[in-house]
Amino acid sequence: MIIQGKQIYLKENLSEENYPLLLMWLTDLEIIGYVYFAKRMAEFKTVEDVKNFLAEEKDEIFWEIYTKDNKFIGYTSLCDFNRKEQCEFSVFILDKNYWSKGMGLEATRLILKYAFSDLGMKTVILETSEFHQGAIKMYEKAGFKKVKIIPNDRTVFHDGKWVLSGSIIMDINKEDYLFTSKK
Repeated sequence: MIIQGKQIYLKENLSEENYPLLLMWLTDLEIIGYVYFAKRMAEFKTVEDVKNFLAEEKDEIFWEIYTKDNKFIGYTSLCDFNRKEQCEFSVFILDKNYWSKGMGLEATRLILKYAFSDLGMKTVILETSEFHQGAIKMYEKAGFKKVKIIPNDRTVFHDGKWVLSGSIIMDINKEDYLFTSKK
């Protein structure tokens, strides 16, 4: 399945040919420093390490993110389906050349539409580091709201060193999504 956007499109599943890029990107601290599992990911040595890590979440649906000229730049996913009413969302623009160009926001909006319209979700949640301000602003622009802060629950790579960070839990419900998507 392919979901078309204006600047990007999403292609369901992860393609074998993209795992070497994933290995390179998922071990780059500038890219993954704020991710909950950053320390673990930074230790990946092989494509198999990446595959095994991504396979740990049994019900996860992955979507590769491509530019309109067919360049793979990252992925998004949905997982932790709670009684088919709620799921968890993540998005990673892994190619730094595409940061701050609206690709993450567009991927977020496309996957939210899929979650609410096709999967019938009532709520989509996410979790990010309190230090990841660019992501938080983008999530808020997509309609997510902060619902909880978990203090000092992760170690992240921030300002060139490993530091303790809290997690920001955010969510968006179907009604808020429908309102935000009309803007």
